[in-house]
Amino acid sequence: MRFLFVLFALLLSVQLYAQKTLQEIRVEENIFILKIVVFVVLFLIAMPFILRILRVKASLQGENGSFPVQHKPKKAKVSSKVDSVQKEASTGDDPLDQALETLFNEHHVSPEERERCMPLYQGYIELKSGKLEVKTGSFDFNTVLEAVTAKLHALEEERNFEVVFDINANVPAQLIGDADRITDMLFFVLQSVVLKSSSYVIEMRIKRLNLGDESVHLEFHIPYARHNYQEENLDIFTPFINETPPFGLELYLAREYARLMQGDITFELYNHNDSMFVINLKLHMLNPSEMRYHRLPSKTMIEHSILIVDDHKESALAEKNMFAYFKNEVDVLSSKELFGALEMLDDYDLVVIQERYYSHNLVKKLQEIKSSREIKVVSLNKNQEFRHTIEETLDILDAEIHKPVTIQKVYDLLVLLYQEKSEF
Repeated sequence: MRFLFVLFALLLSVQLYAQKTLQEIRVEENIFILKIVVFVVLFLIAMPFILRILRVKASLQGENGSFPVQHKPKKAKVSSKVDSVQKEASTGDDPLDQALETLFNEHHVSPEERERCMPLYQGYIELKSGKLEVKTGSFDFNTVLEAVTAKLHALEEERNFEVVFDINANVPAQLIGDADRITDMLFFVLQSVVLKSSSYVIEMRIKRLNLGDESVHLEFHIPYARHNYQEENLDIFTPFINETPPFGLELYLAREYARLMQGDITFELYNHNDSMFVINLKLHMLNPSEMRYHRLPSKTMIEHSILIVDDHKESALAEKNMFAYFKNEVDVLSSKELFGALEMLDDYDLVVIQERYYSHNLVKKLQEIKSSREIKVVSLNKNQEFRHTIEETLDILDAEIHKPVTIQKVYDLLVLLYQEKSEF
């Protein structure tokens, strides 16, 4: 009651003062003063209620230590096949086995096919569960190519094909990156091309891009199909798009592996109706300033006159470039051109001839040359298990080199052939 009495008196005083001043000052100033008075009055009226609320909140904070927080309920997420695999791969006693069993049952994979598809499904599960990591280390790029070749060798029982590595001289031998992941990535793409392309020669061209930094930017071109481009191929990286195991997982995983390594894989159209895979990778070198990556130990191993006999144009040109890297003069002939003029062999001190071209006449001509001067004879073999049917061939051979040829294989061959004249 005392508070209300004081408030009433205050209001009455304000009213009397306002009536008096209305006669002395302008109306605009009175309005401003009235606004101030009204604000003060309202603040005084609200003050007791504000103090009461603060006291209540202070008592609650003293009991609970903090104010209660309300959480909005989250909307339920609709689960999918990928979600279930991801969940099973990250929980449970044997998450990988559970996730594998789910996928196998979901796609009706037979027991016979499970062993063949197991690595692909494991990679898919690791990727979806976030457990797939890039393991960086130093490696020899030629070792990666050898590993890819070994993996492709198993497909030769199903398909008749030949892989060609056309490696630019500016591609370093020693690199830093994830060798295992690169091996799997290249194998998945090449395997898809082998199984779906009608071409006998499966070519992979490798070069280094100069982007102005010390990183090693490698670009791989792998022709897929000639005169067979179709719009549905745009979905070629979609997992489980095929109806038969492994359901297109190879290309999906290959692209995801490339992206994990700061690269990518694209499927591109060229020459109007031809298509190819383009792979880009960003790697590193132990010594970025190094410019020449294969140095023979002796000058006696370079500057030779070499003849290569290979009927496949793509592989013959790639082999020529690799032998020419070591400052050799290299010519390429087809078997038809060679047998039309065997006397041309007299002009060379090293001949590399594909295994199936060793006829009686060729062997006889090489024996004749060897009896009068030095000439190195090398058999160019597609299959490591190949055995020459002409017994005399073994007597004239100095070495063998197996396809697909790499710069490292050429290096090892030249060392083997001419090491007796080496300075070491």
